[in-house]
Amino acid sequence: MKKKILITGANGLLGRNLVELLSKKYKVYALVQDKKKIKFKINKNISILEIDLANINLKKLPSDIDIIYYLAQSNQFKNFPRGTSDMISVNIITPNILAKWGIQKGVKKFIYTSTGGVYSGQIKSIKENKNINANKQIGFYNNTKLSAEMLLRNYTNNFETLTIIRPFFIYGFGQKKNMLIPKLILNIKNNKEITIHGNQGIKINPIYVTDAANAMFKILNLKKSMIINLCGKEVISLKTLILLIGKYLKKKPIIKYNHLFQSNLIGNSILMRKKLINPKIDLKKGIKMTIG
Repeated sequence: MKKKILITGANGLLGRNLVELLSKKYKVYALVQDKKKIKFKINKNISILEIDLANINLKKLPSDIDIIYYLAQSNQFKNFPRGTSDMISVNIITPNILAKWGIQKGVKKFIYTSTGGVYSGQIKSIKENKNINANKQIGFYNNTKLSAEMLLRNYTNNFETLTIIRPFFIYGFGQKKNMLIPKLILNIKNNKEITIHGNQGIKINPIYVTDAANAMFKILNLKKSMIINLCGKEVISLKTLILLIGKYLKKKPIIKYNHLFQSNLIGNSILMRKKLINPKIDLKKGIKMTIG
């Protein structure tokens, strides 16, 4: 019998790529907020469940699930303080409800997608075993993800594996326009000024969505619980990224500099490359594919 997988956030950039990938081998139950806005190809192995994660109805879920992927994040992540209730519900409360439900139903594996933003104030690349200062303000959204991590790790012994993934700037074609790389593309296209801190701006190592989805697929092979960064191999400054996008758009970006300090957000990818995948899409190719 095919394993049955439940995925929240199935209509997001990572979710829709993972749904299509998993459905080639497994039965997938894709949780979405609106059935009319499906962004992935539906096949016989995919069942769509229209569910509001801020007010989840567990009776709508199939009772024989083997694996849960919690990829969802609150759409209110940029709206503080207006969106705090939704962030708490979607990022903290509902994953804990599903974890408890999963234990009752005999779910074997639970995967929670957090964020690389739980790290803060870093200059060099960050390993998963770095101690995180919970007393430091890192933004409400990041704090909800860190809170969820701390709570969910209490369930580790109740699953065969409980995996926490910390993504760093997943990007790709069809991503929402309010995310970093699509927003940069749109601003350069429209001749809008882009402000960066210092001479180069933040340094990051983005990962293209197909690589991210393949890594998430490989999590099924893990034999023990762990936290893993999900990030690219190449580190790039914001200025260099802007100039690269401008090159492919054949437009000169309008950059404004200020004197504010900007810490970097670079994930260490050693554990990911050892346990999951070695990314195949480099930044140049990924940017070209994202521009379309």
